[in-house]
Amino acid sequence: MDFEKLLKELKEEIITEAKEKFGNEGKLILEDLQAYLDSSKEKLKKWSTLFVEGLIDKDELEWLLKSQKDLLVMRALVKAGVNSIKAGHFKNKIISIVLNKLVGMVI
Repeated sequence: MDFEKLLKELKEEIITEAKEKFGNEGKLILEDLQAYLDSSKEKLKKWSTLFVEGLIDKDELEWLLKSQKDLLVMRALVKAGVNSIKAGHFKNKIISIVLNKLVGMVI
């Protein structure tokens, strides 16, 4: 598994989703997203390896990803006028994107 490639694909997919959902404001999440990926990189690597090796299942992986949700701070979206509820929904979407990408590696 090429973890750096995985991170790059995740970043691109999340930015595309943000642009579709929030228009120009979606471009602003780049810094916030990079901070999240940097702070979660080692854990994501460990968890994806455990999942690929069959040592944890999808439910456990999802729980682990959700445990990191508070690290995903959408300051840029809130500053741009996106309300915190929409930013919160987007955080959930990001967790879903990460989960689906990791699960897709195995299938």
